[in-house]
Amino acid sequence: MSIQFKVLVFLFMNFCLQTFAGELSVDLHKACTNEQLSQHKDIKGHSLGVSDFNEYCSCETDFVMENATKEQLSQISKKRSKNSNWFKQLKSNALKRCIEQKQQTTT
Repeated sequence: MSIQFKVLVFLFMNFCLQTFAGELSVDLHKACTNEQLSQHKDIKGHSLGVSDFNEYCSCETDFVMENATKEQLSQISKKRSKNSNWFKQLKSNALKRCIEQKQQTTT
């Protein structure tokens, strides 16, 4: 194989992985937002919207994308992980980190 062909294959594969990661990131962010809206819908006197959870869900999504293995990311994309223990633990760790990060930026 020529070097040019190898470079083209590499670039194509890199593009595909970035596209996959971008789509997964968007899906995770949407799922987080929907989950937060559902969990906080009964708070009286406060009308919460998508924008109220944008910062937290961005943090959670980044944490999951950085800390999940390739296999786990594949399971997330296939919607097989929602009730798995590793996914719950990952989201719990994200919660701790994102809350701690928020407290540090506000003090």
